[in-house]
Amino acid sequence: MSSRAAFPCVVHVLLQDATGQVCLFRRAGTGFMDGWWGPPGGHLEAGESVAQAAARECAEETGVHPEDLEPVAVLPYRSGRHQGVNFVFIAHTWAGEPTPQPEMFDAMHWVRPQDLPERSVPWLADVMELMGSDQWFRELRY
Repeated sequence: MSSRAAFPCVVHVLLQDATGQVCLFRRAGTGFMDGWWGPPGGHLEAGESVAQAAARECAEETGVHPEDLEPVAVLPYRSGRHQGVNFVFIAHTWAGEPTPQPEMFDAMHWVRPQDLPERSVPWLADVMELMGSDQWFRELRY
């Protein structure tokens, strides 16, 4: 009999303003992808829905409480020995002012989706491409 594998379920929230720009944060001091730009996010906890986890992670990491989470992408991934699933949401309205939590981020930047910083998390360009289409799913291998 084979055993089931357990993979992380990771949630992310892109804050998008009225001009279409998205808010990215530069990771710092976490030990994982420090120096790379990406949206806030983290792992699903037991008992949470995917949307609840996304809202919680966004609030914990940026002080922002998203009011209208819209799912935009599901990205199963394999990267070296890591494997899991990313769920990406977009929020157009929120309560609070985005503020990078210093234990996780050292900078914040609003950017047009087509002008992502050079050191953006590897899957972010895939999400931007999916957002501009009628597709929502892409399997990633890095």
